[in-house]
Amino acid sequence: MMTILSARQPCWNDVEHTSLNLLVTFEETRDSLGEVPFTASPKDPEPHGRELFERAITLEYGDIAEPDQESLKNAVRMKSSGLSALASSMITKLQGDVNTLQDSVALGMATDAEVTQLPTTQAQLDLWRTYRVLLSRVETQPTFPRAIDWPPQPD
Repeated sequence: MMTILSARQPCWNDVEHTSLNLLVTFEETRDSLGEVPFTASPKDPEPHGRELFERAITLEYGDIAEPDQESLKNAVRMKSSGLSALASSMITKLQGDVNTLQDSVALGMATDAEVTQLPTTQAQLDLWRTYRVLLSRVETQPTFPRAIDWPPQPD
């Protein structure tokens, strides 16, 4: 665990207030690094990260500033990019599954289970494609970047 010597300038990372940034000086790195930017959250794997968050929300380090517009845009873009990558991965897998099922049907080799599975797999593929399209439109929402209506992720 790191020993917190000082912290200042707390600022939320998002409108949900799930994490915040501060400038922190730790005893262990004071001489080598000095004051460093640090992101703290209640779910931080390190005890000092959770402690910084708890102390900051009691306003021990001053009022917590709201994130600026550019920070919010970056946070939304990062989240959207991660979700889109997941969607693309699922689409690739499902497209491969659909192709194999279609091949088995086209070649007259399909089992009853494969014939039954084809429409279900195609429907799942369509759900993930729709999800990816909706993610690509997040920045066009009128409340972007302060409030995002995230599309529900397919099961």
